This record gives sequence, C-alpha cells and structure tokens, in this order.
Amino acid sequence: MRKIYNYILSAFFISSLVACDGQDEEIIHMQNQDPVVTVTSISDAVGYVGNEFTIYGTNFGIVANDVEVYVGNTKLQLISCEDEELTVKIPEGATAGRISVVVYGQRVDTQLMYDVLGVPGIRTVIPLYGFVGDEIKFNGHDLGVPSAHYKVLFSGKEESAAFMAEPEMESFSVKVPEGAQSGAITLTIADVPVNVSGQFTVLQHATVDKVQNTAGEDSNQGLAGCISVITGTNLKPELLESDIELPGTWKVEFLQGTEIIATGIVDMEQLSNEKITLKVPEMLTAGNYKIAVSTPFEEIKTRLDYTILPKPIVTGISKTEGYVNAEVVISGTDFGNKASDIEVKFGETVCEAPTFDKDGNIVVRVPAGLQAGANTLTLTIQGVTISMGEYGVFEVYDTPEITSIEGAYNFPYGILVKAGSNITIKGKNFGTDANAIAVMLGEEQIDIKGNVTADAISITVPSNFTSGKLLMKIQDVDVDIEGPELVMMPEDGDITQYVLKNSVQPFKGYGFEGKEWDREGLHDWKKTNIKNGGGLQYPNNITGTGRDPKGCIALHQWGQTQNYNGKMWQETSLPKGKYRVNLDGISLGRDDRNKGSVKAVFVVCRGTKVEDIPEYDNGTWREKQKGVEGEIVMEIGHLEDDNIVLDLVENMNDLIVSFVVWANSTAWASFTSVTVHLVE
Repeated sequence: MRKIYNYILSAFFISSLVACDGQDEEIIHMQNQDPVVTVTSISDAVGYVGNEFTIYGTNFGIVANDVEVYVGNTKLQLISCEDEELTVKIPEGATAGRISVVVYGQRVDTQLMYDVLGVPGIRTVIPLYGFVGDEIKFNGHDLGVPSAHYKVLFSGKEESAAFMAEPEMESFSVKVPEGAQSGAITLTIADVPVNVSGQFTVLQHATVDKVQNTAGEDSNQGLAGCISVITGTNLKPELLESDIELPGTWKVEFLQGTEIIATGIVDMEQLSNEKITLKVPEMLTAGNYKIAVSTPFEEIKTRLDYTILPKPIVTGISKTEGYVNAEVVISGTDFGNKASDIEVKFGETVCEAPTFDKDGNIVVRVPAGLQAGANTLTLTIQGVTISMGEYGVFEVYDTPEITSIEGAYNFPYGILVKAGSNITIKGKNFGTDANAIAVMLGEEQIDIKGNVTADAISITVPSNFTSGKLLMKIQDVDVDIEGPELVMMPEDGDITQYVLKNSVQPFKGYGFEGKEWDREGLHDWKKTNIKNGGGLQYPNNITGTGRDPKGCIALHQWGQTQNYNGKMWQETSLPKGKYRVNLDGISLGRDDRNKGSVKAVFVVCRGTKVEDIPEYDNGTWREKQKGVEGEIVMEIGHLEDDNIVLDLVENMNDLIVSFVVWANSTAWASFTSVTVHLVE
C-alpha cells in the first residue's frame, strides 16, 4: 500500500503544480524520483483478437491514464490497473510481438512474447544477423500467403527482400539484400503490418592483414608460448541483440600444408573489432606455419605466414655470486637480437636494460635493493620463461656501506671538517685489504692511514680541500660506496647555516607581499603565546621608516594588554666543543603613551619541547646552573651582553635556541640576526 500511496501523492502533487499556474506566473517544473517499473510475467501468452490477458510486475501504479501497454507496435486496450497487475485486451490489427509497458513515461521493453492467433504472426527470426545474401528464416503461423502479397523491408532498403521459396504456413525465408543496414525489419502481409521482434545486424566480412608483437611492432615470428596480435577488420562485430547465442567462437589455427597442427588461445578480454590477441601454442616446434583465423560467423580465407623460432637454451653464466651492480653474462643459444624482448629478474627485482655482447650472450647488472643471500634468477624472452637449469640461483653479497664520520663536526645541516684533521669513516663490509680500497674526497684520492678494518678506515683531510662528496671504491664491488658531502670549516668559524635556519638577513616569512608586517611569522621558527594577530613579525623591505630594509626578527605586543612568556624557537644540535652565539641589531621599545614595558631573553637550553624553555616568574627570570645539564639564559637589552658562550663537554643532540618575551601594552623586541660560531 505504501507504493500506491506514494504514487497517488506524486500524481496529486504534480497535478497541483499545473493547476496553480495562472496570471502569467512563472511555472517551475519539479522532478521526483520515479519508482523502477519491472515486468516479470504474462498470463496467458497466446490468444485471439478480443481476448484479455494479465501482465505481472511492480510499480505500475493505479492511474490508468499514465499506463500504456504494447504488443510489438500495437497499443493494447487497458482494462484494469493495479500496482502489480495490468489487465489488457487484444485489439483488431494486433499480431504476435514482444510486450512493452510504459508507466508515467518510463518504458520497459521485455523479451516476453504474446502470440495473437488467427492472424499472421512471427514468433522468431533466425538468425538475427547475417551477411548480404544470407538466408534468414521467419517462423510463426498463418503465413501461407503467396509471396506477391508480402513486403519484407530491411533497414535502409525500399524494395522487398527476395524470397528463397514460396511461404509455408509456419515459415518463410528471404535473402539479406544488397545495401541492407543494421536495424529493424518491417513486414506487411496483404498490406497488414505484422510485428517482427528484435533488431537485425547486417554483418561485414572480416579481414586479417598482419601479425604484431605486444609492443605493436610488425613481427610474423616468435617463440612457442609467446603473445602475438593479429590485426584486421570486423573481427568482433557488435550485434544489436546482445543476448544472441553465437554459432561458433574465435579460433586461430596454425597449419602446415592443410593439416591443423595446433590452436592458439584467444584472449577474450582483449578481443576487439581490429585485433585478436593470442598465446601461440607451446607445443609448436621451430618452423614455418600458416595462420587461419575464424570468427563465430565465418572462416577468413586469407592466411598469414608465421615462423616459430628455435627455443633459447642457457648454457652458462659468468658468475653465480657478487655485489649489487656486478656485471653478469648469461651465455647460450637462440636468444634473438632484440634486447627489448628480454627480461631478467633477481628474485622479484627486474634488471635494467639487458644488452648483448659480441657473441650474442645476454649482459645484465645485479639490480640495487636486493637482500643479501640467495636470489632466484629468472630469464624471460618474448614473455616466455626460459629454463636457467643449474644456473638459476645467484648469491648476492652484503654491499659495503658508510654509516658515519668520526672526527668531523656533524651539524644538523652539514658535516664540516678541518684541514689536517684525522677522520674515521665508519661502516660495514669494507674488507681488510687497504690495497683493494680507494677513498675519494671529490676528485682527489686520499691516502689511507694505518690499518683497515671491516668497519673503519682512517684518513687525513688535505690542506687544499674545500668541499666534496666522500666516495669509496672497493675492488670487486661494481658500485661506488657513497658517503656524505664534506665541507671545510670556515676560517671565521661561522657555522650558522649548518646549525640554524632562517636566522640571518634576508629573512623568509609567510606574510603578505608588500605589507609592512608579516603577521604569520618566520619560516622554520615555531611560536607559542605570541600576541598581535598571530604575530612573529618583521618588516618586509620597507624603506624610509627607520627600519632595516632587510627585515628583522621581531616579537611584538601591539595594542594588547599583556603577553607573558611568549616564545619563539627552533631545535638543533651541536657536537662537543666551544661555541659563541651572537645576537645583532638588538632593539627593545615601548609606546610611552600606554606606558608599556618589555623584557626579553635569548635562551639556549637542553630540551625537546616548549615546556623545557625557562620563563619569567614574579619579576625575575628563572635561570638554572649554566652548562650541559642546565639552561643558559641571557637577558636582552644590554648591548655588551650580545653573545652567549657555550662550552659543551659532550654532544648535545637535544638543543633548543629560543627567544622569550614578557611585555604589557604596546612594546616590542627585535633583532637583525642570530649567528653561531665555533670558537675551538
């Protein structure tokens, strides 16, 4: 009842919209989601003119004016209408045909047939496809009328198709005429229309022209078991009636003379009107063949030449163990002459760009990323797996690796060294033979100092070194062992760029181009509890204002009542040593109209979170013992105190460089740079 109720409401609502139109008012058409109409069965399926029968289904509704029922092209008389049943009556002029139902504009065409007795009727047309000249048979009843009274029109033709013989009571046959097109067939007998169910497909004869490989290159030869592609036309015609059972299937046969030797496997998923993709039969032996192609509708007369190549045989391998990137030569016979047809895998990893040597053997390099140990070696040519026999396992050595540099200054953003200093390269699998190892700094080879161990090699940094990548070349290891980029320590000890980001002019910010202040703050600096609209701010190339045109680091409290313990910071690290941290361009200020005041400190402390940074408390700055275990604090405002000296007795990997500001009303603190120098 709910379906009927909803349908009534929908119909009533729409009729109400129409009824309300008037006085030049704009009509707004509203669409609702109609329920889906289904037709499930009919009872009975045969009868005479004047007989009634019932159609069963869902969502027919109860408004008879919105429902139409057809048999073929003939509209039936609707006797009664319920949501799941329609009763109709066969009118004069109706003939056999498929049932169609239209409910409120929604049309459902079915495969259900109703046969009207006592008048000519067509039950089936066999087949519903054919070439020009093919015989098409119409089956039905009451058809025994001389052919002169028939008119059978194929789409695109105005002349009746030619009969194969005079009609019989239950059948007649015609030829598909020249010029016929795919579409409906129209039939009249003695000028009376007779329904013909289904759409007829006029087939075009298929052709084949060449064979290709999977890369789309013309190639009429290949290995048994490879994938080939046959190109042509009309190989897979699209039938207008898709549920028709085909009379056959697609076949690709390999012949020698008239004998069929084997049949290829057609890939139905890749089949198209222009291509047939197939697997060449594995049982074929080397030799010349003819290819015969058949579609479900015909055997194509054209034959294509195809040569099965001799099966490749692996006879040896240059090495069965080695490092990553080692050259490996697979020797054998009949590998072909196209390197692009070859794939070699170590385990699941594919080698890059196989090549041939002068003897036609396959040359590859052991691919990077392999796990040390035994790896299965796989050779594929034209998609066919070739047996590696006793050469199918390759032992991959654990590749040497550089892990760290001792004696250098390892800063967060670079590794620095001093001329004449001794450094130790740490790693693994170096071996112990110094004569088998070459150490490079940039383009210069460096002498090795002392003994070599499997995990350590010592060298002295030359006096003329400036910068360069560290490399190790080890005999029998076919890939260079890469280390980090090394840079000479600056003479003035300024290591700022290797320790801090965005701490010197010109600064990088997040702000609004052309504006005086960048209210979103500096790149690379974190902030918390900084007032004034999000405010780590700095002038952006402003001239004529008394400010530095290159900008400054600034912590502002502009027009706010208070800003206690606002913080701005970034994390870094320093190895043990003595350092000086400098502040330049220190400026503290306030707006005397608001009698604001400001205090600020620059803090270097050990920690990993903002809570580790000390704060202003009850008029004084909390300051712990200076040194590695405590915080080191300096109050800003005294120009003679514009630097902090750090004497670190151990590596400090959890270091915070920060500013802390305490201000009320309108006040500020600013700086033009923060730099770090190595003292000793």
